[in-house]
Amino acid sequence: MKKNPLDQFRSDLFGSRGCDIAAAVEYVRELATASSDSVAVMTAAHVLLNTAANAVHQVMNAPSPERLALIDLIDQRIDEHKLIREDDVEQKISEWIDSNLDVDDQINNWMSDNFDVSNYNVDDVFNDKIGEWISNNLADEVESVIKNSLTFSVIVN
Repeated sequence: MKKNPLDQFRSDLFGSRGCDIAAAVEYVRELATASSDSVAVMTAAHVLLNTAANAVHQVMNAPSPERLALIDLIDQRIDEHKLIREDDVEQKISEWIDSNLDVDDQINNWMSDNFDVSNYNVDDVFNDKIGEWISNNLADEVESVIKNSLTFSVIVN
């Protein structure tokens, strides 16, 4: 890394105007014209030097257009390689699953391990429900109908 030639004049006893050299020069001008005090003028001069050193650091550490273009090219290549690698991994996983797993068989095994098919036999459930309803309701319904609307005779031979 290059060394900033203005660092030798930098002083932590004085402030700066960031990297705004114009503001620092204006500060020196204001103090020089308003004061005959040499300490005030020296203070302003050191603020100017600190500000100039900050500005030089900023310029020296700024990436060059060539460096920025190279970084963009590297990022682009990394992204392209990443996409190729991700597609390749996805393809390899898909091929492995197709070669090594029978998903339907796995589902059937899991279902048979976790569920009793007879619990879900629709015919049995339907028949049980009808039988239950008949035993709970049919006798009462027949009795009610007979009492309310029918008169009948029984002939015995």
